[in-house]
Amino acid sequence: MTDRKNIPLVVTRPSDQASELLSSLSVLDNDVRHHPLIDIRGFRDDGTPESSAVKQRILDIDGYHSVIAISQNAAEAGLAWLDDYWPQHPVGITWYAVGPTTAEVLRGAGLPVEMPAERFDSEGVLALDGLQAAVIEGEKILIWRGVGGRETLASVLRQRGARVDYAELYERRQIDYSGADWDAALEDGPLLLLSSGQALDIAMEQVADLPQRVAGILVPSTRVADQARARGFREVLVAASARNEDTLHSLRAWLAAADR
Repeated sequence: MTDRKNIPLVVTRPSDQASELLSSLSVLDNDVRHHPLIDIRGFRDDGTPESSAVKQRILDIDGYHSVIAISQNAAEAGLAWLDDYWPQHPVGITWYAVGPTTAEVLRGAGLPVEMPAERFDSEGVLALDGLQAAVIEGEKILIWRGVGGRETLASVLRQRGARVDYAELYERRQIDYSGADWDAALEDGPLLLLSSGQALDIAMEQVADLPQRVAGILVPSTRVADQARARGFREVLVAASARNEDTLHSLRAWLAAADR
């Protein structure tokens, strides 16, 4: 068996979200590299069409029965907008988070949050009792998210009779690397740590033979894991969520397996 303790670890999280994970990994014997694939840029209240649309959704938020934050970025950006226009958080809203990282941000602001118990994606949220057709028919639901992304959540909620709007709070811009940059990141066949399906798409777009150049891949959900396996990755680690502690737990278990 390959000595996993000598396998490099490549963290691909955005720069403003990677410091804690990189610090935790620094205690390991493995070579740790940071190779961010996405740059997160939040919209500011600057009069652009994008920011004006967000501002209107935030001003009207008390007209919604539920708000669903689909990511940590969405929760942080949405709360920042709320702080600008609502001296106190509006009442009567049911708050939902796709996963524990997102829920922690909302709870940190004092909001009661509902989230899936296991599956941390759109399908997991759609299985929650409070979002079934008998409950939400005729209700207004606001989804906090970035520009673009999957339409499954809104589509199914509309099929169940809800009126669904988006507050698109930020945009994700992929970072393009040269072949030489990738050669350096992938030297010695590392384990690649990805935090989303979009990160997987970006990596595969820039390195077509990526599955053959890495020892494995660590992803935050079964959905992304299925995508990775379909693209030819054989060693796919699935963390319980995108939280640092879940990423570290999965990684340490994989590294420890080399000693058995």
